[in-house]
Amino acid sequence: MLNEISSELEKENLKEAALDMSSIKQILESRLTSNSLQDEISEFFREVAALKGQSVHDTLNQMVTGTQKYLEAVNTSIEFKNGLPTDLDKFVDKLENISIGIEACWDLFSPENRQFFIDRANYFCEAASKLQGWTGLLIRLKLLFPSIFSQENLFKKYKDSFLLIPKAVNRAIELRESKRTTQLEATAKLLLEQAREISKKQQYLLPYLKHLGRNTEEQIEKNQAAMAWAKARMEEIERKRNQRNS
Repeated sequence: MLNEISSELEKENLKEAALDMSSIKQILESRLTSNSLQDEISEFFREVAALKGQSVHDTLNQMVTGTQKYLEAVNTSIEFKNGLPTDLDKFVDKLENISIGIEACWDLFSPENRQFFIDRANYFCEAASKLQGWTGLLIRLKLLFPSIFSQENLFKKYKDSFLLIPKAVNRAIELRESKRTTQLEATAKLLLEQAREISKKQQYLLPYLKHLGRNTEEQIEKNQAAMAWAKARMEEIERKRNQRNS
């Protein structure tokens, strides 16, 4: 069963959703720093904020954080040994970060990705139920000494982590069932299409924009030589100016 769980965490669907998340993250970040998006998209974020009972700014920040955590989780590999993850905390963090991303950005996922997450939630519920029997007893015994050493109930921590994704999916569905979201879904589809189109254009232009990073850190990294030249040039100009004035 645990090998199957490892396989579930490496599903291609998670990576496909991550491609959308990466594109959406750029849209969200641009929305936080400018008013460049059209009114229809701005209204979308206002509706999501109202649905969650938050300000638009807090909702956007929550979504950006969710995309970051989801992308980090998808790129985190989990190794298993003797039927258990070799790093339990890493395993739990991965499931938690995926669940945070799912719940925060539920409105931005395509219907296909939402159904995939619903299916995964059902899968993990079934996996959690199996921990009540002999499988659970064997795992409890394996985690007995590590639990004593760490002074933490590792079996409970492991078992509870199986329900992180199901709980996130249930909260997302229940929240949206409390309000009609037909228009919200239509606008989300438009936003997702725009995000994908922007991502395609960036990938096409990337070879020709070697020194323009996709974020601030990447821009600084790719422009070290130019920054060094500019600094040296400014110092030279300042030195000559001081010589003339002396």
